[in-house]
Amino acid sequence: MTDVLELIADIKTPDKRREVVEYINAHPDEFGDIIDSVFTGTSDDKVQSKLHILDLIDFLSAKLAVKVIERVIVDSDSRIKMRGLQAAYRIRIDSLNPQLVDILADQEEEFEVRKWVVHILGSTDSAGYGRILRKTARDIHEDVNLRKEAVFALTKVPDDETLGTLCALLGDSNVEMRESGAWALSNMSAPESINCLLAALEDESEVVRDWVIRGLRDMDDAKALQGLADVMARVSSNEQVRMIRLVVERKSEIILRAITELLSSEDVEVLRVAAWAIGVSPYPPAVPVLRDLLEHEDEQVRDYAKVALVSSGGIDTSDFQL
Repeated sequence: MTDVLELIADIKTPDKRREVVEYINAHPDEFGDIIDSVFTGTSDDKVQSKLHILDLIDFLSAKLAVKVIERVIVDSDSRIKMRGLQAAYRIRIDSLNPQLVDILADQEEEFEVRKWVVHILGSTDSAGYGRILRKTARDIHEDVNLRKEAVFALTKVPDDETLGTLCALLGDSNVEMRESGAWALSNMSAPESINCLLAALEDESEVVRDWVIRGLRDMDDAKALQGLADVMARVSSNEQVRMIRLVVERKSEIILRAITELLSSEDVEVLRVAAWAIGVSPYPPAVPVLRDLLEHEDEQVRDYAKVALVSSGGIDTSDFQL
């Protein structure tokens, strides 16, 4: 037993590691005795031996890897426990998930340990453990960072219950959770979330609003785009500027028509950004309004209007110097 531990500790090259792993996999009973011995102590030597074994876990047979992780997840040293959970996440071990649920429920456990449990549950059986992940995300008494990790894991569970949970988070009292929920919904692009995203456009957090705008913008859905266009027409000038910059890359008739309507704004900054946007995403129906802006008192408005006219086919570049 000591000889094998010394061999494990002395690995310095890939060839040596391959040799040791081949021996271990060929002698599972002997290695099982080593695991039983090493994972029953907390001395510095035992901790080092645990770390050396964990260095090999990706190369062990599935049966031996599970045997190691079984001992790791109940180890008293959080560092060891976290290393084992990271390995379980990498090699997608799911047989220990019921035990991991108990670890997740222990609020006295360190955040990093519980975080890896969340991601193991989400990556190995997101549907089966969706209810637990949703409960974690909604729990206002839970560590907000763990709640955010649960939200991340829920992006792999695009069912009605998850969408309902994420929409509910847009009304959470904690701004970080609203931001996290908006980010998740923007990444999932589910048409079922359009109404709650539109409502969140009134959130006080710019981060929430930005993720909501991106989410609606990226949906291939006329209702989402029309909702954005309607909101853009009635919000403040500063918000219109921000929205134009975020939606312009979505070259849709609905969005470009809404931006064109803002070319009649009384706010100079809105005019500048709207004209710039049409220059970036040409829109021939905007040509008549852009021509009127060639006489505007603001030089930047005039310059952006010229570029937009050229890109939209409304004027010959020989008529003036850009």
